[in-house]
Amino acid sequence: MRIACPSCAAEYEVPDAALAAGPRLLKCARCGHQFQAALPEAAAPEPAMAPSPAPAPDPAPPEAAPPPPAPSADRPPPSRGPTQSMPIDPPLPRLSDAPASPPDRLALAGWIMTLVVVALGTYAGFAFRGEIMEAWPASARLYQALGLS
Repeated sequence: MRIACPSCAAEYEVPDAALAAGPRLLKCARCGHQFQAALPEAAAPEPAMAPSPAPAPDPAPPEAAPPPPAPSADRPPPSRGPTQSMPIDPPLPRLSDAPASPPDRLALAGWIMTLVVVALGTYAGFAFRGEIMEAWPASARLYQALGLS
């Protein structure tokens, strides 16, 4: 059954079984307004009776309505309130659920190359310090602070 919120007109699909027992207090997920919802009188479920050609007096007490069928594994149980008619995204996997990935060889090679470039730059700065101080006189203070002049 399609039900609309009287405050904001948000529409919800509510199973008839959720309203079969009588009016229910529902809360709109969009605006938070609470309102009563019930099945229309014409669509209210009536106890199932077998059609008979002619009414006959029955001295036996009337039978109780059969219990509702048990939920099967195929169908989910009826919902307990309104659900918006938009599909729900499946939950995202947690990081703890993800399998551990093997180390990336390209990332390891990148780190090694970075260390080699830094080491070569350090060696060149030490080995060619005289030429560097001639070309860039301000670097003499750095070498003097490091005790390499």
